[in-house]
Amino acid sequence: MSPTIRVDDEVYEELKANAEPFVDTPNTVLRRLLSLDPATEPHLDDSDAPEEAVLLAVPSVRSAVTPRRSARAKRVGVKKVARKKPAKPRTAKRTRAPAGALLPEERYELPMLQALVELGGSASSRAVIERVGTLLKDQFTDLDKEKLESGGVRWESRVQFVRLRLIRQGLMTKEAGRGVWAISSAGQRRYEQRGSGVA
Repeated sequence: MSPTIRVDDEVYEELKANAEPFVDTPNTVLRRLLSLDPATEPHLDDSDAPEEAVLLAVPSVRSAVTPRRSARAKRVGVKKVARKKPAKPRTAKRTRAPAGALLPEERYELPMLQALVELGGSASSRAVIERVGTLLKDQFTDLDKEKLESGGVRWESRVQFVRLRLIRQGLMTKEAGRGVWAISSAGQRRYEQRGSGVA
């Protein structure tokens, strides 16, 4: 049986924010955030996983809801049966973009730092994303501009991943306030050292 990994609300919300609904599982999101190659992802057999670990893959479910037997029911041997919901029609699973079909995430990093510098060091996430889009508009592929089932655009979703990477590298700060993105002093130095070639 696979081990159960419990996460707090903040980590769960971050996973949801970086997941493509009905495509990603927590494992695929974490592989992306940790810059692991998705092509080498091992097959996980959900039949051995605890129910809550499997259900966490569905974006709207926070934890497994399993029918519990009351103490009295256990004593008298009554087994509670969960009502089955009607099966939803299966939809075709969205496939990932082929390797090389998207602008690499590394190419977002300097434009993101540039956007933050131009916006005074910190700004709303929307303002930063729009500025990054302007800086990279001529480099986006058709797949980058594709609309996702979640309603967002693929390149905008990838900017969110790049933000997390820059925070891990110490080039952006996480303590900027809700909905505000900010560059760190290390990020400012990186931009000054390497930013001359950015559009």
